[in-house]
Amino acid sequence: MPLGFLLVTAEPGALVPLEEFQDWYNNEHVPLRLNHLPSFLTGARFSAADSLTPSWLAVYDIDDTATFQHESYTRLRANRSPQEADLVKRLELLDRRTYEFVADSGESALTSSYKPTNATKFLLTHWINISGDDAAFHPWSDEAFRALKGVEGWVRTRTYKCIDNLKIGTGVPKGPEAQIVPKYLVVHEVLSLAVADLPAFVGASNPGSMAKIEESRTWNLYRAYPSVAQGNVQASSS
Repeated sequence: MPLGFLLVTAEPGALVPLEEFQDWYNNEHVPLRLNHLPSFLTGARFSAADSLTPSWLAVYDIDDTATFQHESYTRLRANRSPQEADLVKRLELLDRRTYEFVADSGESALTSSYKPTNATKFLLTHWINISGDDAAFHPWSDEAFRALKGVEGWVRTRTYKCIDNLKIGTGVPKGPEAQIVPKYLVVHEVLSLAVADLPAFVGASNPGSMAKIEESRTWNLYRAYPSVAQGNVQASSS
C-alpha cells in the first residue's frame, strides 16, 4: 500500500472557545494518535496566515494508507471520550481528508518538515482538480519539482490524491454537494510566505491547462509534535 497523508482543517466557531479547542487538540486529540500509533510518523498543526477560514490545519504523515481502515485508528473516532464528543458536535467545521502519496521532491536539509526539531515554519497548499486523464498529474509533479529547485526560499513539495473525506460541523450544509472536494493536494514547504508571490514559484507551481487550482491557502506553523514513531515520546498505554 502507498504512503498515506491525513489533512484536517477546522473552525471552532462561536460555540467552541479557542482555549477549549486548543486544549482538546494539544492534550487529547493529537496524543491519542502520536503517542499510541507508530503508523503516525509525524504530526503538526498550522494556523491560517491569510485571514481565511478554516483557521486551523493539522497534517500527519502516515506509513501506509491501510492505517486509515485499521481498528487501532478507526476506534479513536468510534469511541470518543464524552468531552471530545461534546466538543466535536459544537465545532463549526471539522474537515477530514485522507490521501495517498503521489510524488515528493525529496527531504531537505533546510527543515525537518513536520518533526519538532527545525520544523517547517510555513506551508502553501493547493487543492487541484485534473481535466482528463489523472495520469497527466504524475509527470507534471516531476516537472514542477525540477523548476521549484531554482526558487529561493522553497524547501519541499509533495503531492497526494484524495481517497476519502468527510466534513462535519454546525456550518456544513446538508446534502452531498457539501462533501465534494478536489481530487489532488499539493503541499509546498517554504521558508517565507513571500515565496508564494515570486514569479518563479507561481510559474513552477501552476499546473496549466491540464488542471485547475480550486483553492490556495497559506499557513503558519503553530506546533510540531513528538511521536512514538520518531522515538522522542514514550508510548502511552491504550
